[in-house]
Formats: sequence, structure tokens, C-alpha cells
Amino acid sequence: MKKSTNRIVKEQPILYLLPALLVLAVLVFVPLMTNIIKSFSYKDSFSLANYRRLFTDKQFLKDLKNTFAWLLYTLPFEMVLGLFIAILLNMKIRFQKFFRTLFIIPWVIPATVVCIIWKWMYNADYGILNSILMKLHIISKYQLWLASAQQSLPCQAAVYVWKISPFVMIMYLSGLQGISPDIYEAARIDGANWFVQTFKITIPLLVSVMRSVILVSTIWALNSFVYVYSLTGGGPARVSETVQIFIYKTGIEQFKFEYSATAANVFLVIVMIVALINIKVGDKTEEKTQ
Repeated sequence: MKKSTNRIVKEQPILYLLPALLVLAVLVFVPLMTNIIKSFSYKDSFSLANYRRLFTDKQFLKDLKNTFAWLLYTLPFEMVLGLFIAILLNMKIRFQKFFRTLFIIPWVIPATVVCIIWKWMYNADYGILNSILMKLHIISKYQLWLASAQQSLPCQAAVYVWKISPFVMIMYLSGLQGISPDIYEAARIDGANWFVQTFKITIPLLVSVMRSVILVSTIWALNSFVYVYSLTGGGPARVSETVQIFIYKTGIEQFKFEYSATAANVFLVIVMIVALINIKVGDKTEEKTQ
């Protein structure tokens, strides 16, 4: 009997996945289906009213615009900064391990703690950032930073970039260590300088790593909640509010669970579309570099 059971498991490896699928069903699929059903509920009846209302909701559309602005503020900078640091740390320099450990510190600090520290630094009255910039004569008066309608979202994005860039650096560094030093040596013999090596050798050979990093970072950026909520809560006057904050405030603070579920479902579809576009573009880019 025992041998028969083992043979069945070996012939059907899908059985090994059953525990994981069960956990996914309980923690993902059931809440997702519940959310979808709830979004079509309006005054105890099946209706598309929540979706019609959402697509004409000026605050939701504004928050959606802010979310994509957040993506533009964060993704390019963390990609470039992470790659630049990874290339520098991949060189043969003194105290290499020390610097690698130093640059990874922002990544290991909890996001909430990071936000508290930066919120203090950004403080318009006693923040250290205003004090330093004033002493260096870079600014002539104290800046509001997080309390400014124009500066709030970019300043919060800067905190996110500072926190996430070490992760990007680690991913790129792992890819760089897989590139043979002989390739760079041959390029140096041919007279290629650092910039030529970076754009002609390093970046093309890191395309597969870049695809994964960009995809993960895009999804993380679009679903970012902690940073905006902890720094400003979407303020001042909801000008820096993103879709995640909208969903939270609508459902948790205003108890409009059906409307909040509708916003969550629409945003899920948007994120999936962005991810699919990212994958398609990545496939074509990788084909060109091969």
C-alpha cells in the first residue's frame, strides 16, 4: 500500500503542490473572489453602479494620475542609481565588503522607520535638510517639502528610491559577477574606456537581469502604500494621494467596502496590464541583444 502511494505521488508531481495551492486558495483566491463579488454589490443588488461611479470619480482619476507619476519619479532613478552603485562596487577597490554592507543598510531598515527618519529630516521648522541646504547657500529660505503641493510627491518618491535602490544594486551586482573579467580585459586592450565598456558590454549582458528587476520594481512602485501613508497620508489636501491610499481611506476610514473593492479590482487589472506590457517589451529587447 505504501509503495503504491509513493508511486502515485511520483507519477503525479502536482500532488506536491497541493499544500501550496491550498494556502494560495485561502489567502489569495478566496479574498479575490470575495472582493470581485462585493464590487458588484450596490444597495443589496447586483449592479455596475460602483464601476460607473468610479470612472467618473475625479479624486480616483487624480489619484491614478499620481500613482503613475510616482512610478515615473521612482523607477528610472532606482534603476540608474542601483546600476551605478553595483558597477562601482564590482570594481576591485579597498574595503569592498565594507562598502557593500554600507550600501545595503537602507534596504534592511523597516520602511516605517525609514519614513519616520525622513519625515523628521524633511520637517520645515527644525529638519536637518533645510539646515544643511541653508548653510551651503543652496536655498535662500526654508522649504516646506512634504507640506508643499508641488514638492510633496517628489520628496516622498526620493525616500522610496533611497530605500529600494540597494535591492536593485544587489540584483545587478549578482549579474555583474556572472560576467567574465576576460571580456573587459579584451575590451581594454582594444582601447575601450569605462563608458564604452558599460554601454557596450555591461548593460547588454545584464538585459535578462534588468527585465526581472524592472518588472518587480514596477509592481512594487505601483502598489506602494507605506511610504505615502507614513509620510503625508496623501496630503496636503490629498494632492499626493495614490490609488492605494484611496482604497484604504474609502474602505477602512469611510466604511464604503463595496466602492473600495471596486477601486481595488480596477487597479489590479491596470497593474496586470502594465506588467504584461513590461514582459512583452522585455522579450523584444532581449531578442535584439542576442
